Amino acid sequence: MELADAMGERVSTQPAVERLIAVGYGLTYDAIVRGFAPYQALLDEIAALVASGGAPGPPVATRVLDVSCGIGTVAERLARRGWSVVGLDSVGHLVSVARRTHRDSGLSLSFQHVDVARDPLPEAGTYDVVVSMHTLYWHPDPAGFLTACRRALKPGGHAVFLTYDRPARVLRTFAEVRARRGTWEACRALRWLLPTAAFELFRGGRPRYLSCTEFTGALKAAGFEVLETRRTFLAGISLLAWTRATEPARLPGA
Repeated sequence: MELADAMGERVSTQPAVERLIAVGYGLTYDAIVRGFAPYQALLDEIAALVASGGAPGPPVATRVLDVSCGIGTVAERLARRGWSVVGLDSVGHLVSVARRTHRDSGLSLSFQHVDVARDPLPEAGTYDVVVSMHTLYWHPDPAGFLTACRRALKPGGHAVFLTYDRPARVLRTFAEVRARRGTWEACRALRWLLPTAAFELFRGGRPRYLSCTEFTGALKAAGFEVLETRRTFLAGISLLAWTRATEPARLPGA
């Protein structure tokens, strides 16, 4: 089954409305997750994987690409570990905010306005690690997106992908968090659940919630070796895959 069939067809939307909602959510997301312990734990999880895929030598030698970086929250967190980080986003206004917010950070951190599935990829083939947080499930060209992420990496480079395998249903997720961590933690989870559920309700298009089999199949088709998969974030609402770029197949006689 082709990737497009596995992920479903995208429903046509009003681009201007879609853009407005994306900008609004992108601008408020930092406030939503700042100090939110489950999200901070997720960032620590990602940073540990980036460290394991880093280049030899000083941290600044490791080049990290954060795809769909929004206003740069994750990119800035990774750059504070000493890595050289580039953030890309298809929404120009979010890139402008990221540049303005982090321009005086003193970090090896930059931002570019790029849709990786459509535009030329800056410095393709030079990155040690690609980070993609919850982009695959909504991107209009998932196959093109994954191919671009593969193209960004050095030979043998690594990528960490996260995607949701189900909607952020408030009542269901609240109940799951309460069963695992108690009522207080479930109430705290509403800080992320309520705005995220509202965002999913009002944005256009139909998200593609992949099973673990579909997720790993899409990654393999794009040229990634899947090294590990796990559930993470809140009550395991997110699927994480740690991958490595595979070598292109050689033609006979090459």
